[in-house]
Amino acid sequence: MDHEQTKALVFNTCTFDGLPVTLAELVVAQSRHESDDYRSHVYLTDNNFFGYKRNTLSQWQQVGGTQSPEGDHYAHYETPEDSVHELTHWIFRRQREGKFPLDLKVIQTPLEYATALKNCGYYGDTLQNYTAGLQKYFSETS
Repeated sequence: MDHEQTKALVFNTCTFDGLPVTLAELVVAQSRHESDDYRSHVYLTDNNFFGYKRNTLSQWQQVGGTQSPEGDHYAHYETPEDSVHELTHWIFRRQREGKFPLDLKVIQTPLEYATALKNCGYYGDTLQNYTAGLQKYFSETS
């Protein structure tokens, strides 16, 4: 699958799962940022766009997964779409918990999305760095 097909796969999976268009575009930027623009070993080996770690309770993950530098394992997905499904369902869970807006259409910018993710404890990087990573790819998408 080439680069454009991969971006379309992420976008189409997001919209199929019910994310609004702008948020789906932000997730495409996130997938590119977190997978080193679809070049990371974890993406190429485990179909894992987002660096998720293995969770035996996940309905999307399969047995296996590359060992992380911390000694645990990254999640392995049968298909790249399953990695996206895991993220979209994570967003919907956070929405039900009141940690994401009820109307996901209000998330319009990399800063707004990065802030929502940070407030949920999704990443450990600084808000500034993570936003810059999203912005780099979102500017190419929108």
